Order: sequence, then C-alpha cells, then structure tokens
Amino acid sequence: MGFSLNNFLVNVLLLTISSSFTIVKADLVSDVCSKVTRPTICEQALRSDPHTKTAANLEALGFIAIDLAQSTTKSTINLIDSLLKGATDPTLKSRYNSCKENYADASDNLAECPGFLKAKDYGSLNARASAALDDPDSCDDNFSQAPAEPAGLKQASLKLQSLCAAIDVISNSLNGL
Repeated sequence: MGFSLNNFLVNVLLLTISSSFTIVKADLVSDVCSKVTRPTICEQALRSDPHTKTAANLEALGFIAIDLAQSTTKSTINLIDSLLKGATDPTLKSRYNSCKENYADASDNLAECPGFLKAKDYGSLNARASAALDDPDSCDDNFSQAPAEPAGLKQASLKLQSLCAAIDVISNSLNGL
C-alpha cells in the first residue's frame, strides 16, 4: 500500500512539474514581447511561425525571431523594389533607394545573428540586432515630410523593429542582464 501511495505521489508531482513547464513554454512569447515597445506586433509576428509553439526555451525562440526578421527584411526589400518601379517623383525614388540601403544593412546585420546565438555570444547578438533595429527606423525618418510613407512599408518597419527588439530582449535575458 505504501508503494502505491509513493507511486501516486510521484506521478502527481511529475504531472504538476510537466504542467508547469507547459505553462512557462506557452508564455515565452508573451514574456519576451511584453518587454518591447509594441508587444502586440511582436506577438503576432512570432506566433505567425508554427515553430513558435514548440520553442522550449529562449534560444529556440531567438532562432525563430532571427529567421522571421530576415524574412521580413527580404520581403520589405521586394516591396521597396516594387515601389521604386512605380515611382515617378524623384523625391520618392530617392527615399525608396535610401530605404533599400537601410534594409540591406539590416539584412547584413541579421545574417550574423544566428552564428552569434549559436556561439552564445549574446553581446554581439545584441549589437547586431540593435543595429538592425535602427535601419527600418532610418527608413521611416525619410518620410518625416510629405509625401507620407506607404502604409505597407510602415507596417513592415514596425514588424521588423518589433522582431529585432525581441532578439535584443532574448539576448539580454540569455546574457543574464
């Protein structure tokens, strides 16, 4: 009888611990995104990747965030190319070309992030993610005067900034900061 009670208690304990891990894992995205400027955009972006559901820790979520940021950068460059083709105003063409350079710089910075994360070089990861975060903001600054920034470009900027901020939060957390 004592043996059965012990087995029962062990099973209850294991079930409780297992449930706790599930809860922590389910809140990982919320925990990270709650620390960025635009948590809703961050959560939507991270949860759009089906791999997020199985991210068991910050490192795994970091790789997902980096991948999504790289993908967002590439799709934004394609958007800018499309905007450039349709632009006739020299001012807009200049702004789009500047934005394209900004996003190319973001792409270069983000390309280095997976290696830093894998090597557990969180300081360098943070530096590159922070640099990539500044690039879409620089693009946005080009539109401080009329004509206004196209809505699609602004949305892409906010998404990339949120993902880069999430990478910063992850790198700081992994670094114990």
